[in-house]
Amino acid sequence: MMKYFRTYPPGMQLLLFLLMTFTLFSLALAFIGVMLPKVYGVPTSAIQNITDKSAPVLIHVSLVAQGIGSLMMFAAPSLLFAYLAHPKPIKYLGLKAPQKPIHLLLAVLVMLGAMPVFMALQTLMGHINFGAEVQAKQEAAETVARAYLTMPTFADFIRTFLIVAILPAIGEELFFRGMIMRFTHKSSHNIVLAVLFSAIMFAFVHASYTGLPSIFLAGALLAVIYNLTGSLWCGIAAHLFFNGLQIIFAYVEKGNTNTGAAPTDTGIQWGFVAGGVVLFAGAFYMLWKTRTPLPRNWSDDFDQPQNSTTDENPAIFN
Repeated sequence: MMKYFRTYPPGMQLLLFLLMTFTLFSLALAFIGVMLPKVYGVPTSAIQNITDKSAPVLIHVSLVAQGIGSLMMFAAPSLLFAYLAHPKPIKYLGLKAPQKPIHLLLAVLVMLGAMPVFMALQTLMGHINFGAEVQAKQEAAETVARAYLTMPTFADFIRTFLIVAILPAIGEELFFRGMIMRFTHKSSHNIVLAVLFSAIMFAFVHASYTGLPSIFLAGALLAVIYNLTGSLWCGIAAHLFFNGLQIIFAYVEKGNTNTGAAPTDTGIQWGFVAGGVVLFAGAFYMLWKTRTPLPRNWSDDFDQPQNSTTDENPAIFN
């Protein structure tokens, strides 16, 4: 009979998960560095410094490399560890259908309402001088993002949507909410700490200086959505909407203007932000009123009987 990782102490399980993540991501980097240049006939250095003016083949290869890295760093280790850790890996990761299907829609509406606030916060952060080195790194990251959003054809749009929206939405939710949040709750039995720590790690991995507060808040919101619905699919839907809407807007802008890069607006539209706050408040209130939260023992490796009066999390999230 297979000995599942759940029989090991929590610290050993975490170490195994981190080693698994490091190993798979290292294999991905090796594949990207050795195989992709041979397959596509372009040097690795050429795909590391792309811009929206780069040749389409370079942008394509860079996107493929991004997708492989995302898959092997987030989705693959989470799925593999869950399979080796528990006889019910899908349940272990929280990939169950929401008890109330309306939660999928409410999660998306909550994220839609929060997006203008995140964008305004990022704009405000952009006015802060973090120094020449930080600014150079930020500009380099934004240059790559603009390259990915060139999308001259519909096929390019589909490829970008798959790699930049769908893969991260699934992989990052599995990793940060399905695994990191679970490990934190398992060791602390504190849902607030689990939400905050998973959001901190989410923001740290994305490594964006101007976007750091927005990414942290988005990560915390996704963790709260998971906690209130009890289904990781709701967080995946909200995350996919957040990523995908920006790609759709960029593609539509290019189709309407036919000028290449989408226009940049550095100002804050406060009416847009106010409307988002209203939508967020209404959708979050409905999500709260209809919540089906994670039970107190949701991170346990072995099911434990509970009293019906203690199935839910502490009052702060109830």
